[in-house]
Amino acid sequence: MSYSLMFEKVSSALGPLILIGLAVLAFFSPDNIRELLIYDRGRILSGEFWRLLTGHFLHTNLNHLLLNCAAVAVLWVLHSDYYRALGYLLLVVLLALLTGAGLLFFSPSVSWYVGLSGLLHGLIVWGGIHDIQRGWMTGYLIVLGTAGKVAWEQFGGDTSAAAALIGAPVAIDAHLWGAVAGALVPGLWLVFGGGWRRSVRQY
Repeated sequence: MSYSLMFEKVSSALGPLILIGLAVLAFFSPDNIRELLIYDRGRILSGEFWRLLTGHFLHTNLNHLLLNCAAVAVLWVLHSDYYRALGYLLLVVLLALLTGAGLLFFSPSVSWYVGLSGLLHGLIVWGGIHDIQRGWMTGYLIVLGTAGKVAWEQFGGDTSAAAALIGAPVAIDAHLWGAVAGALVPGLWLVFGGGWRRSVRQY
């Protein structure tokens, strides 16, 4: 493997590793710190807006954490060609904020939320759209499959097994708004980033 290719692989992995590191750090933080980070609708409406971002990094139990960290790794395997550390972290922040905003404005019944799952739905849709841009049929499968999963959840699909595993109700609205965010961000890149190809791959 050439040094340039090795550097690209290391650079593409750095963002996901930082994301996993933040999730692990949040999981092992003292309870008083975790309380400051959780997505709490009432506190956000009182002005604690950072919770729109930080709530995504918390998890209900170790199973929840490991499942989501494994999903981060799988998405890196699928779409590492699109990742560079700085751009990936910017993407994570955008997806987290848009997902949090979706919950705040359109899902008032969600009073609290923790976990990377909403953000992960955004990442997979974002990656699928990039696959489509490259002419890969797998991109259509990823986007349509994610849309089907989200619709199934929204229309009453059984999530009890997942809920038992993570020790909390499955936040299906976070999945919905995460997927919507994943579809929106490429459009934002087009408008403000100077074109589709100006993606996280360049940073």
